[in-house]
Amino acid sequence: MALGPIHCGSFLLLAATVLLVVASISAPVVDHISFLNIYNGGQESTFGVFGYCTNVQSGTCSPRGLGYDIATASNAMTNYTYVNNSLTNLTKALVLHPVAAGIAFLSFLIALCSDHVGFLFASLIAFVAFLVSLVAMIIDFVMFGIIRHEINSNTSASASFSTAIWLTLAATVVLFFASFIVCFECFGSRRRNRDQQYVGNGYASSGPWWRRNNKY
Repeated sequence: MALGPIHCGSFLLLAATVLLVVASISAPVVDHISFLNIYNGGQESTFGVFGYCTNVQSGTCSPRGLGYDIATASNAMTNYTYVNNSLTNLTKALVLHPVAAGIAFLSFLIALCSDHVGFLFASLIAFVAFLVSLVAMIIDFVMFGIIRHEINSNTSASASFSTAIWLTLAATVVLFFASFIVCFECFGSRRRNRDQQYVGNGYASSGPWWRRNNKY
């Protein structure tokens, strides 16, 4: 049996939640999942939501916390002096990733258990999750893009975007479509119930127009 709109919408919300959760457990929680990787002479550094790892191979990672000095951490690996206090403050906004994951999961639960108006409510929450994820994604590309540019332009090291930033991008796109699909189900469910009521009252709901309202 083909999946109906609510099944599709719920699946998309769950998928977005999983994507954001995986992005949220990036380095130093899982050192091989990161937003930005820096390679220098066989050494790899990774940057995540709650910290970073300066040497993935040896498992040397920062303490887990809200916000960290991303410029100093990248400088330590490349011997390039670059100070930007604004980026340090901006890393605190990376907590938006797990926040968006939580909102998306709440929307998934409401869409899964609701009917009629509940779908509309789930759609509104899904759109809020989309906005939060969108802000997080913009911060990701701006902040890590600045570090990547500085490293690639001024050192012999190589910096590149990694898995978590693309997961956030994918989750943002999925949440955008999911919010509208769940919203459409609100109206689709009401129409199906109306058609079932017509059939239950003995009225035809399909066929030629001149027979639709004829009980006999």
